[in-house]
Amino acid sequence: MLFDIEHVPFSRRGCFLTLSMMRVPGREGDRALYLRHVSGGDERASLGRLCRVEFLDLAGEIAEARFDLSPDQLVARIGGGCVRFVIGEGERLHLQGGRAGVRFRLEGSRYDYVYRTPAGEDCLVAAAENVKFIPRAVSGDLAISGEWQRDHSSEVSFTFSGDGGFEGNVDFFRALPPAETPGSFDEAHAGAMAEFVAWHRSVPAGVPGGEEAHRLAAYLLWTNGVPVGGALTRPAIYMSKNHMINIWSWDNAFSALGVAAFDENLAFDQFAAIFDHQHPSGLLPDYVNDRDVLFAFTKPPVHGWAVSCIAATQPNFLTPERKVYLSNAIGRQVAYWLTYARAAQHELPSYFHGNDSGWDNASFFAEGGPVLSPDLPVFLILACEALATLLEGNPSRAAIWSETADRLQALLIEKLWTGETFGARLAREPGRILGGESLIQFMPLLLGKRLPAAIRDKLVARLRKGGFITEWGPATESPQSRFYEDDGYWRGPIWAPTTYLLWDGLRRQGERALAREIAQKFCALANKSGMAENFDARSGRGLRDRAFAWTSAVYLLLAQSLHDENRIKS
Repeated sequence: MLFDIEHVPFSRRGCFLTLSMMRVPGREGDRALYLRHVSGGDERASLGRLCRVEFLDLAGEIAEARFDLSPDQLVARIGGGCVRFVIGEGERLHLQGGRAGVRFRLEGSRYDYVYRTPAGEDCLVAAAENVKFIPRAVSGDLAISGEWQRDHSSEVSFTFSGDGGFEGNVDFFRALPPAETPGSFDEAHAGAMAEFVAWHRSVPAGVPGGEEAHRLAAYLLWTNGVPVGGALTRPAIYMSKNHMINIWSWDNAFSALGVAAFDENLAFDQFAAIFDHQHPSGLLPDYVNDRDVLFAFTKPPVHGWAVSCIAATQPNFLTPERKVYLSNAIGRQVAYWLTYARAAQHELPSYFHGNDSGWDNASFFAEGGPVLSPDLPVFLILACEALATLLEGNPSRAAIWSETADRLQALLIEKLWTGETFGARLAREPGRILGGESLIQFMPLLLGKRLPAAIRDKLVARLRKGGFITEWGPATESPQSRFYEDDGYWRGPIWAPTTYLLWDGLRRQGERALAREIAQKFCALANKSGMAENFDARSGRGLRDRAFAWTSAVYLLLAQSLHDENRIKS
């Protein structure tokens, strides 16, 4: 069962409000359902916890619940009773229950409190989370607790119950409660269901046998959407509403690829949500959330490649306005790497930290940095090609970018081609190839016809023989490597973005059968283990955050490719 609240949060597109299972602080091994507001980013220990949710039986005693999760509602079953949750438009939770009750217990900060508004409603304040909420009963009983203790309220909670059942709602807000009157539970449920059904219907078709994975992937790209506000200048798709509650500056490109076929505006917004915060130097932030823009790291410049991929399949994507925006943004991005990440024009640019590469702790960063890695010049070459296309109306500027691409390719082969593969080197020690067998050595396959045939043949042969492609797909570090770890983050596990980059590179080299095999393996992996952040390359087990947007995007893209190939064959 892929729709499992143990791993997949319940939320709605355009909301921070989320219900998800999390560890109970201070109670080793215990997990509970939490009501959360996933604003503020993932550096906070609370990760947006507002309340621990407790379920009550008919006698009012705490009872265990069994959960059924679907895109439109979360149902908790308590003995012969149940409590249903729906998220309405805006930050509003709707509840309905019978033969059971539910208590929301604040587990918050020093200054949490309860007060009575001038309108006569009780308002609860989660001070550290900067969120206020007003619960209301439509039917049944609502009990609110919170004993004043000098400068805060203790034991703050609110409970919905009722012998004949109950219905209620809760508004969440920062400053003032919403002015509109809450609709009914049934109206909110119908609205959420209709919105997701319309979204899912627009998603390109998948492959037979993958219906649940397809629905889960569509749900996660939908539900991980958050609204404009604060530092979020555009509707953004967070990586997850579990733990990874930001939009990172290469993750965003894969989310854009995943939605471009059915929502070009949202696809463009994923690029712009990051590029809107581009430093004047051209440097992109590592991540953005509603509160923060972090420049301690950055991410690899995949955006030119991603824009070209979208434009190849969605010819209406590059409107005149978007061409201007993207040519300026990607041009500054390339200029940053070529100006500030290398000492001279005859050198390759480098990554200063593993996080900058997006492969965080990969084997090629085992000795620290800066590191000369083969993927970086490849992405810059593809970005230069994208710029030449975006600027086709200005031949002189387009020619400059084409010439820059040629110079970078010459440096790539001169500096990093070993005669057998593309290695990584320390910038301070360029005469030595770093150890390890990282999948990153195959990223030059993305150069397509630019890559000399002799190099292509050696790379493809090495990929086939090096143990990289396991039963479940391409491991980021070969299981034959001394650096390999089953749960080693970028030292072995299968990741969606690297799988898609390799798939695209193989197709560009005419290796369509191997590309198809990789697509089939990845789709089988997602069918088995859902949309995890990454996967054990030997067992196929889902690892880390289990509800990831870029995994969902890549699954939909690869499933669509297999669907299209099957249709052509038939």
